[in-house]
Amino acid sequence: MKIFVTGGSGFVGQNVIPELIKSGHEIHALVRGTLSAEKVKKVGAIPVMDDLTALSKNTEHALHQTEAVLHIAAHMDFTYDPKPYYSINVEATEKLLELAKHCGIGKFIYISAAPVVPGSPIVNLTEDQARKDLPRELYPKTKAIAEKAVLAANSDTFKTISLRPPAIWGPDNHHYEMLLDRAKKGKWRWIGGSHQVLSTIHVKNLASAMQSALASDIGGEAFFVTDGDRRPMRKTFSEIMKAYDIEPGEKELPRSMAVFMAHLFGGLWKSLGFKSRPPVAPLMIRLMATEFSVSDQKARHVLGYKNVISFEEGIRELRNNL
Repeated sequence: MKIFVTGGSGFVGQNVIPELIKSGHEIHALVRGTLSAEKVKKVGAIPVMDDLTALSKNTEHALHQTEAVLHIAAHMDFTYDPKPYYSINVEATEKLLELAKHCGIGKFIYISAAPVVPGSPIVNLTEDQARKDLPRELYPKTKAIAEKAVLAANSDTFKTISLRPPAIWGPDNHHYEMLLDRAKKGKWRWIGGSHQVLSTIHVKNLASAMQSALASDIGGEAFFVTDGDRRPMRKTFSEIMKAYDIEPGEKELPRSMAVFMAHLFGGLWKSLGFKSRPPVAPLMIRLMATEFSVSDQKARHVLGYKNVISFEEGIRELRNNL
């Protein structure tokens, strides 16, 4: 299959594209600059020069040559400036949907996020148990709005699927740079002990879920996808840090203190209009200080999704990549 991919030069894209190519797919990857073009070429994709927020004839031409869209690109952060969240996560997704339909694309796979489901704690949640309202935080809120648009666009000739991964991990994950840096400096704290379960998915398992979605005739549905086990957050991040030869230590921060700090900093950042990332944010507390676990049984039964790498194998891979 010929697939048009957004976000190909990012952490997920650079890990997923080689897995898709191994399975015989031809990948056309949207890139904004020469550095991104080199990154996707290095992993075997054909670069398509364009801007996701202002799609041109370049993208239209590429879509006419492909059969499916894999929309990975997103603005993910803990900042409080709404503009990039809405322009990239919502408006760009809606425009890409319209263009894909116009160009005769048959399948549109959207990489959403497990936190699009509001509420806390989340305990082994299934799709049919999830609330339908929007979460408060900008990242999951805008991803949820975009997901609703993707699923509503489903038709007999334009199949749409949304995959909802929780915390994604794997080699060269720049999203964990702040976490690792704090641990290196001895500033890491386990909030409330961090013994609660946090669902995760290794990027290779996410690639497997994407392949299952691409091969399926299902449309108009969302699926949680995970590593398949129930693992404490402390175990996950302890092992990841130790794989990088970083000792996280045993220091803890009471959850009540972390919640107070998150809302204090959140209020300050909003009222003063700061565009930087605060030291602590409510979304961090929701995901890292409270149980956030989802069930992927629907994806396994309906899409035929299977893990391709275990937690232990993923940790060994991190060590070997140093």
